[in-house]
Amino acid sequence: MNHELDNDQEEEHSGRTFRRDARARRVNTMEMWKRGTLDDRPIKERWSREFKKPKIKKIKDPSEKFDADDSVEGLVVEVHRRTCVVRLPNGDSVNATYRAAVVYELKEFPVVGDQVIIARAKNAEEDAPYSLLRVLPRKSALVRPGPKDKSRRELVLAANIDQVVVVSSVAEPPFNYGFADRFLLAANLCNLPLVMVLNKTDLIEEIPQNVKDFISIVDKFICVSCKSGKGLDELREVLKDKNSVLSGKSGVGKSSLVNALVPEAQLNVGEVRELDGKGRHTTTSSSLFDLPFGGRIIDTPGIRELGVVEMDGHDLARSFPGFFPGEFFTCKYNDCMHINEPGCDVLARVESGEIPKARYASYLRILDSDE
Repeated sequence: MNHELDNDQEEEHSGRTFRRDARARRVNTMEMWKRGTLDDRPIKERWSREFKKPKIKKIKDPSEKFDADDSVEGLVVEVHRRTCVVRLPNGDSVNATYRAAVVYELKEFPVVGDQVIIARAKNAEEDAPYSLLRVLPRKSALVRPGPKDKSRRELVLAANIDQVVVVSSVAEPPFNYGFADRFLLAANLCNLPLVMVLNKTDLIEEIPQNVKDFISIVDKFICVSCKSGKGLDELREVLKDKNSVLSGKSGVGKSSLVNALVPEAQLNVGEVRELDGKGRHTTTSSSLFDLPFGGRIIDTPGIRELGVVEMDGHDLARSFPGFFPGEFFTCKYNDCMHINEPGCDVLARVESGEIPKARYASYLRILDSDE
């Protein structure tokens, strides 16, 4: 009896092994097309449960289902699950679905700020009469890492922007040095200037020294208070006639800031939790707002952690903001990681106090990917 069970278990195990091996042998045509190995549009394989008799189907261009006269260019102002809100040239906003053929097979995912081509779909649903056909090339983008188990490693937070505006606070919640450094590094990697907005300044008498250290390496620094209105006029001048993305940790007052800049936005405002001092998420999706004085802002959801787009540790050591005057590498050895190497100029300047120890500690956290 036990012998028969063992045989059944062996057959079941061998079946699972066969299926795993069959999956491993399958050619990922999408990855080959992305790398340029295939010149034509890739094909899609459909396999039976036993991985026999594969059906080969060429992926069609989504625009082939629509007439050219029915398509129109628009601006993505909101993105939701399976749909996005697109503003047309006449000012009207419509809902457009983004189908699997566009998002997964053609590797084009719409984000707020994108210029896209949409067309009225056949047999369209009433709440989403349009379909997205193309995401037009972006002039700039702010990206962050995607899930590690996905082939698409980077996620775009906003597109076609002129500057990154990071909203921080000195209290409730306290200023986070590591998070600010990560955003500065991300902005630098995307070739975008960074504006640091320090909110809730009415809660302190003097700016802490570690925040003063950060001021010296950002492109622009503004102290504001949504409660008293301090600094809002200066912020309006910085945002005027530019496309800006607002980012920051939950609870720093982004929604209050947007409401002060765009009164008709009427975003919900949450309080900071007393238990852990962290903010509550009140913004659940990115949204684009027109500024009454000119320009646009993209309000992104509050995020508690921001990873750095995958980069080699040596590249991080050579490009970390604030380590080298004039951005020229000055360590003795080209592969210096600023840990315990002889002739390390960074360690020498940390020891002398020229580089704040908090900034060096932030570098080590990013290097070790602990946050």
